[in-house]
Amino acid sequence: MGPKFRHSGIRSKTLIELVRNTAPFVFDEPAFDSHPYGVVLRKADQSPPDESDLHAYFDLCLASHFATVGTFVPTDVDIAIREKLWSGVHDETAFAPMWSRVQEFLSWDETPVSKRFVGAGEAKLSGHQGEWLTVAMGAYATALRIGSECLPEIREAIENEVKREERALASLKEKFLQKPENSTMKDYLSGVAAVAHNLGDLDRMFDAFSIEDTDVLKRRVYRCGHEDARIERPLFLEAGRIYQEFLASENHRNFALREPKGLRRSADFLLPFGLFLDEWGAGLVRNGFDQGVLSEGDLREIIEALVLGWKKLNPKSIYTSLGYARALVGIAEALGERAVLLNLVPPVIKKELEESGLRTLMNVKKGVFEKRIQQKVCSGMNVGNRND
Repeated sequence: MGPKFRHSGIRSKTLIELVRNTAPFVFDEPAFDSHPYGVVLRKADQSPPDESDLHAYFDLCLASHFATVGTFVPTDVDIAIREKLWSGVHDETAFAPMWSRVQEFLSWDETPVSKRFVGAGEAKLSGHQGEWLTVAMGAYATALRIGSECLPEIREAIENEVKREERALASLKEKFLQKPENSTMKDYLSGVAAVAHNLGDLDRMFDAFSIEDTDVLKRRVYRCGHEDARIERPLFLEAGRIYQEFLASENHRNFALREPKGLRRSADFLLPFGLFLDEWGAGLVRNGFDQGVLSEGDLREIIEALVLGWKKLNPKSIYTSLGYARALVGIAEALGERAVLLNLVPPVIKKELEESGLRTLMNVKKGVFEKRIQQKVCSGMNVGNRND
């Protein structure tokens, strides 16, 4: 048993139900027996831990967040694992097991529960790494508060992760420069999206904990993707500019896609990094609808959510968010023709597809769309398109 800690967190049994609601495959598929977060969740499903047991409850919250942050309805325990539960730590005995679990978190494999990653091994970049940085910052702030002997180790771990992500992004950029084509461009932009998310999360935690400007770690990594960073990192600065131009409008929380419950049925339906969603949309038909995993009603709900979500993201005639439109293109092409898609939806949605800006965007073929983005990215990086 870990130390006792009274808090207002969600009950363990309820938390398990929330995980099952958004990621049922974690409990249904035997493969998750080999993943540490799957082991924690399945054990808790059989015997929910006492919420007052700080260590057991922290483990459950970590596993729940890890398993669901890449889904359409993440469990709302991020503040608990970043801040609230650390407030119950007052000595090394309570601190050490939690820091140990945070270290393990970084080695967990997110690929079964997220599509928002690129690369593999040491060169992998994903949004989960940003989640790790936020929890590690919770450990760092706590170590500062209690004077933990682990402080130098935590500082080094966070700084090493930032440097590793810098190397991974540099590798993706180099591959794109050597062979500027759609596939390497999409990998590079996915890396940019991951790094922008991760560094943003890191900065917010320095602010949340009011870490002093004189702090060693803050001087080394805070705002390292901004012009005012104390240590200049040109690669991160360039990534920030590219992110703002091409990806910022796609980096929303996808609230519209929380409604269609069919999307939660399989990890295959999880959303990748935004913008290039043609293949994701096509996969909903080929791996879902055609295989009987998604019904006609499910597909209709998804199409409606994409249309209404696109409309909400683009209230004016300047279309800044394009990902949902590309997903609809993928669905239409996988169905065989757009007429099939139009026949699936009610009149109000059909009207949006036929008369709004969606029609113009959906008339652009996948290859043409990707080529246009590639040329713009190359231009922004002052790179000649060697395929022309």
